[in-house]
Amino acid sequence: MPALSPSVQFLEGGQPLPQFRLESTAGIFTNDNLRGHWTFLLFGYTHCPDVCPTSLSLLAAVTDRLQGQANEAPQVIFVSVDAPRDTLSVLRQYVPAFHPGFVGATGSDEALKPFTRDLGLYYVRNTEERAGQEGGGYSVDHTSSIFLIAPDTRLRAVFQASSDARQMASDAEAIMTR
Repeated sequence: MPALSPSVQFLEGGQPLPQFRLESTAGIFTNDNLRGHWTFLLFGYTHCPDVCPTSLSLLAAVTDRLQGQANEAPQVIFVSVDAPRDTLSVLRQYVPAFHPGFVGATGSDEALKPFTRDLGLYYVRNTEERAGQEGGGYSVDHTSSIFLIAPDTRLRAVFQASSDARQMASDAEAIMTR
C-alpha cells in the first residue's frame, strides 16, 4: 500500500463495530446497512457553525473524486449527536444539500452509546448556553474525526480533519484497494 498521509490512522485488520440501531433518512440504520460497501461515518450536528459543514463539503468533493474509479465511492452517513434538534425532517433537508447520496441518521444518547464507547467518540451538548440565546440555541462539542468502515463492517481508518479532498480521496482509495 502506498504511504498514507499523516492525518490518517490505518487499522490493520480493522476493529469490529458494535451493534447499533438508529433512525435515518433512508429508514432504520443498523450494522447491516454498512455490509457490502465502504462507508464514511461522520458525527456532528446540523447547527454546527464550522466543522460539520466543512467536513460534509470535503466528503462531497472526495465522493466526486472517487466516483468512476475502480471502486465504488464510499457511502457517507452523517450521524447527528443532537437528536433533540436534529429530527429526521431536519436531516432530510440538511444532509442532501451537501451531496444527494448522503444519508443522515440520529438516535437517542442511549442508541449512540455503542459508538461513543467503542469508537472513542466524544460529544457534549452545552445546553447551559440556552439561557443567554434567543430560541434556546446551544453548541455541541464533538469529535471531528471521519471514520472509514470496510464492507465487512470493521473500522479500517480514522481521518482527522482535513481540507484536501485530493489527498483524502487518494488515501481512501489506497485503503479500499489494499
